[in-house]
Amino acid sequence: MNYLKTLKNIVIGDKSAEKIGDILEISEKEFSCNSSECQNKYKESCFDLRGDAANAPLYETARPANLHFLVATGKTDWEHDAFEESGTILKLISGKASKISNKYSIIAACNVTNEPLDFMDPECLSLNKLNVLVQPWFVRIRGITKDNIDTVFEGIENVFEKSKEDESIKGKEGEELIEVLSNVEGLEVFKDINQSIILLCSHKTRDKKCGITAPIMKKEFESQLKDLDLFRDASDDRDGGVSVLFVNHVGGHKFAANVLIYNKHGEFVWFARCTPLNVNFIINETVLNHKVYPNNIRACSKFDAIKW
Repeated sequence: MNYLKTLKNIVIGDKSAEKIGDILEISEKEFSCNSSECQNKYKESCFDLRGDAANAPLYETARPANLHFLVATGKTDWEHDAFEESGTILKLISGKASKISNKYSIIAACNVTNEPLDFMDPECLSLNKLNVLVQPWFVRIRGITKDNIDTVFEGIENVFEKSKEDESIKGKEGEELIEVLSNVEGLEVFKDINQSIILLCSHKTRDKKCGITAPIMKKEFESQLKDLDLFRDASDDRDGGVSVLFVNHVGGHKFAANVLIYNKHGEFVWFARCTPLNVNFIINETVLNHKVYPNNIRACSKFDAIKW
């Protein structure tokens, strides 16, 4: 597939930059900084790519999700299929997402994250009570169980359907979902306060390279974000920050490091073949100025800016 795409691009020209430019603003700055600007040392060999992984065209090798469910697990690595973990209700979440995908002919993606759990609650620790961040709505749902999951996803579907018909709630889907689920016993639904969420695949069980590169990338992102007073972890409830999360397999691990970004301003960007040399650009150009570098994009989209 990638060989044929490469051959086609040679013959008729690669119009990826033009396509991306129709969606997002292109930056004129270099994607990579000087190595002296990185704040942490690392082995460059960790990011070496060869053959097709290094040269194949990237754009449209992935598709942006219309809805993306990010489930907290407190882990940084998972079973080969993270949603098949026995003794949990993770499979119920992925099943609900699949039904939405099929019903509306959209992409409803699921990933698990390293976000912490309530260690005082046995149901949370056993992943039978789940906390989910719904993107691109920037809304969090805490306390999903097998008893209320049907109600939760019926609410999500209702809001999704309403947003297609009612322009007044576009960008306010999170607020709408908070209202719809406000009376569900044991459930907390609230706004995510970050301006951006950055996702890094750390799924070592699926691909060793992701398990090696993700911690290096996360360390560099956190260092540079701290300098800008933008880094937020689970204990920091200040508005307007940036959260950097590990996730399970996103696909295309041969292009590691994959970096997925949701900006509350209304952009989704999926960069690939990233190294710490790209962190400065991603923070300053993509997160803060909503611009992209087309050569390293696998997928991108615009969504309604969050209006709170």
